[in-house]
Amino acid sequence: MRAHEPLEDGQTPLDPDEADGLIPRWVATRGDLDQVESTNIDRSYAWAAMALRRREQVASDAFLRGLHHAMFGQVWQWAGRYRLTERNIGIAPHDICMQLRQLFDDTAAWREYRSYALAEQAYRLHHRLTWIHPFPNGNGRCARLMADHYLVQHGGTPFTWGRTLHAGDVRRRYLQAIRAADAGDYAPLADFVGR
Repeated sequence: MRAHEPLEDGQTPLDPDEADGLIPRWVATRGDLDQVESTNIDRSYAWAAMALRRREQVASDAFLRGLHHAMFGQVWQWAGRYRLTERNIGIAPHDICMQLRQLFDDTAAWREYRSYALAEQAYRLHHRLTWIHPFPNGNGRCARLMADHYLVQHGGTPFTWGRTLHAGDVRRRYLQAIRAADAGDYAPLADFVGR
C-alpha cells in the first residue's frame, strides 16, 4: 500500500510498523487491500458459525480477538492482537483490556436485567467497540460483525447497516451516527442500523 494515498473520512492511518505487517506483498493500492480484506472477511463467517455452534459467548474477549483474526488473519500479521500505539481515535492502548472487560460485563448485565431491547444491546455493543478502537485497523467492520453475531446468538436478525441508503450516503451517515452516539445520542445509530 502506498503511504501517500489519502485516507477517507473515518479511516485509521497505519503506522509504518503496522503497515509492515501486511502479509500479501503484492498489494500496492488501497483497492488491492480492499479486495484481499473483503475476501478474508467473507471467510470469517464460517469461523463465527463454528464458534456459535460451540456456544462461545459473542460478547467476550476470546470471540472479539478470534473474529478479528478470522477477518484479517490472512491480510495482517497483527490480526487479533490489540494495538500498542496511539490513534487519532480510540482510547489509550494501556486501557483497552480494562475497557473491553467492562463492556463485556455491561453487555452481560444488559442481557440479564433486560436493560435494553436486544437490538439496542447490539448497537450499544457496536458503538462501544468502535469507541474503544482495540485493533490497529478494521475496528468498524469487526464491531459491525460482532453486533450481528450477538443478535443471531440471542435469536435476533442482523442489522441492515445502511443497505437501504444510496451507496454514497452510507459511510457518511454511518460516521454521523457513530459521532452522535459518542455524544450520547443513539437515535441516529438506531435509525442507521434499521431498527
